Amino acid sequence: MGKYKFIEERVETMSSSELKIFLNILKSRSKELMSTLESVRGIKDLEAVCKSTQKLNNRVSEFDGGSFLILVVGPVKSGKSTLVNLIAHAHVSPTHFLECTVRPSIISKGQEESITRIFSVADKARKVEQFDSVIDSLRGFEKLENISEISIEKKELNDANLEECVSLALEESVINTDHTLVTSITTSGGELLKDNIFLVDMPGLDGGYANLDNPIYETISQRADFVIFVQSSNSAISKVSNRFLKLLQENNPKVPVCLLHNVFEAAYWHSEEEKQAVIKAQVEFAENEMGRRNFQLKENIYSLNLGKVADAASYEGMEDLQEEAAKFQRFEKDLYGKVISNSTDIRLRSVIGRTLNQLEKLDNLVGESIGQQEAIDIEYQAAATSFDELLRQASELSYDGSDFRKMVQVYMDDDLKEFTEIVREYYDSGCNSAFAGGAKGKDATRSLVTKFMTDSSAAIKSKFLDSHEHSLARQYLRKLSNLKDDVAFIEKMNTFLKQKGCAPFDSVPQVTDFPAVDFDLQGAFDVKNISNPTVPHIGIPNPFGTYSTMEIQSFLRKAMECITGIDHTHTGKTIKGYLQLTVGKSIYKAANDLYDQYVPVRKQSIIDFLEQQKTMYLNALVSDKEEFDRKDALLRSINAQVQSFKDSIR
Repeated sequence: MGKYKFIEERVETMSSSELKIFLNILKSRSKELMSTLESVRGIKDLEAVCKSTQKLNNRVSEFDGGSFLILVVGPVKSGKSTLVNLIAHAHVSPTHFLECTVRPSIISKGQEESITRIFSVADKARKVEQFDSVIDSLRGFEKLENISEISIEKKELNDANLEECVSLALEESVINTDHTLVTSITTSGGELLKDNIFLVDMPGLDGGYANLDNPIYETISQRADFVIFVQSSNSAISKVSNRFLKLLQENNPKVPVCLLHNVFEAAYWHSEEEKQAVIKAQVEFAENEMGRRNFQLKENIYSLNLGKVADAASYEGMEDLQEEAAKFQRFEKDLYGKVISNSTDIRLRSVIGRTLNQLEKLDNLVGESIGQQEAIDIEYQAAATSFDELLRQASELSYDGSDFRKMVQVYMDDDLKEFTEIVREYYDSGCNSAFAGGAKGKDATRSLVTKFMTDSSAAIKSKFLDSHEHSLARQYLRKLSNLKDDVAFIEKMNTFLKQKGCAPFDSVPQVTDFPAVDFDLQGAFDVKNISNPTVPHIGIPNPFGTYSTMEIQSFLRKAMECITGIDHTHTGKTIKGYLQLTVGKSIYKAANDLYDQYVPVRKQSIIDFLEQQKTMYLNALVSDKEEFDRKDALLRSINAQVQSFKDSIR
């Protein structure tokens, strides 16, 4: 109790009346803290603070209950059960060469001899709370029947029921399905079992089925008013026993401790001096180990052969057994004098010690909670600032577009060359059909020329818009999806997101459809759609005559020239055709319109993704900021009261 050592030293020198005054001060300040709980209850993250504050109030109120808890503890087979039976003057704890006490038992004086078995199917943490409530019921703070999620079974006290309730079968199936929380036993009692004296018999510290892994040990270590530590000649203080003493030191540092050394006289051939030397060494070892934990035994060390004491009643004529029984009576009377006659003073000091210990735990818990809050808030604010800065940069992203437009022009020039080749292929095919079919009338001629036009249109359209991966339109769409203007920003953003454990931005919006482009080459015959009047126009006169193959070829060539334009190589002049004047411009405009529509969508997708990651990350840190701030304010208010509490008892 480092923080409260100066108070602890003051308490050591206080008289009983001074102790009561000091306890009343603790009670008053504890009530003030309890009043804060009403505003804290219901906030999940403050449950531990609520429970710790409630424990503080319970600890400071324990003196009012009037009960006195004597804890009997020690290694397996040290003789704890034999001692408990002797103190109770009744068979209340099974004895056996195997480990037999594997469930905690609370023995007290009662008008009828009975066993009350308390069951719980709750999880480990809840069982600890329930066991704590059982102790509170002994202190008078709670009624046993009001403890939630337990069931109670009352039986007559006899050997069969005792074996069933306190011992445990070796079968694993029985062990795994056992739900006994604690057993309460009432009997007529011996000298030490007066009204409001409770004997708590705990399982062996290093037993096979019940040991320090059982959190009930921590609970009972906090609540005991007096501890009888039993060791024997062949079951002395062990590593596990030391762990319990450390637990006792942490939770109940001022509790009086008595050491009872149970003497086993196996080496009967040794001299009496040798036997006593061995006993002395064993006792001194235990005394030193307890002294390391600041438990000063002083006059509270006893050596008894509990086996002889237990057998004395059955062998009245054996002098050494009767001598040992007389020694036990003196031990019982001595312990009674220390416990009963000084119980008020012992309990006052124990209650104050436990209260200060719990106050320190609450102080540490609140301080740690505030520290955690501050760490989370610092991370929250820093992350929010970083996200906001990235969002600002994302909103200011600019897309030049000049590279894309240059690319469109290059792609379109290449596309028009491919289209021209397609038209020429169909021109050749039409000419071949004209040669093969001979002279034709007007309708047949027009049909042949029209077929050339429609077939060329369909082929160009297929080449550009076909769904396969290598269509010309796909090239535009891929280029559009792979803009470079925001690559550096995305890399920077992803580096930050990776540091925060967020998902990276790895999928820009994909453009799947190219805008509609009119590839119907029949428009080449509409003079109104041609801005250059020098472009030749097909005329098919002579509605009653026929056309020779040469004339039909001429019509096809003129149609082709309308579409592809004319290169006058001898003059160096070029007359643009329908492909350049209409189709090319339509593709160029569609591609640039698509760019203008896509860029805001792409930019917004980055902003939306960043906003989403910001929300997810900040929510993972703090799911409800308003509740978080409220919790922080309450913690600081509680901390202020705890510090005021400390100042008032300095």
